[in-house]
Order: sequence, then C-alpha cells, then structure tokens
Amino acid sequence: MRKVDRLFEIIQLLRGKRLRTAEFIAGELGVSQRTIYRDIAGLMASGVPIEGERGVGYLINQPIEIPPLHFLPLELKALQMGADLVKAVADHELAQAAEEAAIKIADALPGERTHIRVNSAANIRVWNEEDTKQTLGTVRNAIDKREKVKLDYRDKSEKVSSRIIWPLGLEYWGRVWTVSAWCEKRVAFRSFRIDQIVSCDLVYENFPHEPGKTYQDFVKYAQARDKVSGYVRS
Repeated sequence: MRKVDRLFEIIQLLRGKRLRTAEFIAGELGVSQRTIYRDIAGLMASGVPIEGERGVGYLINQPIEIPPLHFLPLELKALQMGADLVKAVADHELAQAAEEAAIKIADALPGERTHIRVNSAANIRVWNEEDTKQTLGTVRNAIDKREKVKLDYRDKSEKVSSRIIWPLGLEYWGRVWTVSAWCEKRVAFRSFRIDQIVSCDLVYENFPHEPGKTYQDFVKYAQARDKVSGYVRS
C-alpha cells in the first residue's frame, strides 16, 4: 500500500469520533505499530485534527473539510437499506464493512443533512444460522482469492457427498444463498445451497482462469439449463 493511501485509510478509520488504538490500525492496514505512530505524528503535524496518545488511542473529533456528498433523501434511504440488507444476510466480515461504510458516508454529509440517515429505510430481519454465515464468509473469500474449496454437501435426499469445487460466484435468492461453481467430481457446473454445506474447507490451491469454466460461462450454462425440464440440482 502506498503511503498516501495508508494515510487516507488512517483518517477514515479515525473519523466519526471512534477511538482506535495504534495496534488496531496497524492490524487493519498490515503494517507495524511504529509505522502507524510515525504516520499519525505526520498527520497531526500537517494539521489533521487527530486527538489522543500512545497507549490510549486516537480519534478525530472535528469535521474534516472534504467535498460534500450531495445525496438526495431517497438516495440516502437506498444506501441505508443496502447497508442494512448486507448486515442482515451477509457474513460477519461483510456486515462489518457495511457498518463502516455507513459511518463514513454519514460523517461526510453536510451537517444540516445528517438527520436523514437516522431513520432506516426498512426493518430487515433475516434468520441465518451462525454456521451458515461462517461458511458464506469462507466461500466468499475463496472466490476473491480464486481458491479451491472442499465441501461435504447434503443434497435434497439428505445424502452427504464430498467434492472439490472452484467457487465462481454467490447468488442470494431472498431466503437462501447459493454458490455457483465448477465441480471437479461431476466435471461440470453445479450450484450448492450454502445452508446445505455440512463442512467447508479451503484447499489452499488456486484454480485457473480456464475458458469454459468461468462465472460468465456458468451464466450461459444456467440460462440454457433453465430451458430444459427435469434439471436436478446437485
């Protein structure tokens, strides 16, 4: 990460009157605490209103002048509802990221408009088992890193089978998540319900970007499959 990017991220982490320790910031940015202390000292010397000290933590209490975000009230509702939806249905890591994004957006709004964010667009409640959220996080990270995943999967007949997949994409159907993948066992595309995955482990082996086995290829396959009757989900 470039220094200028790191300094910007430090400011973002401290905005919103949130007390952060150097240890926490260092962990978030993947650098040493010494680097964070040096960066914060430099920011303070340049006039950024950071308050705090070593061993206690740091925060920014005052608004920082940046170009205002000119969101319409309905646009703010849409952003709030999006953040609420992610927090309700996604894994813990994404839920935390949605919370952080909402705080940053609120902090960047002109003062006279911050009241708009107080009221949520809707009350979103989705029941997800803790195991399901953990599996979702594992699969999502595997997609990002293009890593193979070993599954123990329970099908509709309650039969459990093991297989290695190349996770390509996640879909949310309003009640359940599915992962679209290339299945090494079937040598074909398959979709798996996240809540029917009994166990999920990274293989720590990357899968290639192979023509005919990409997410775009899966979409074409799914569109053709939907026209064929008698399709049975794996």
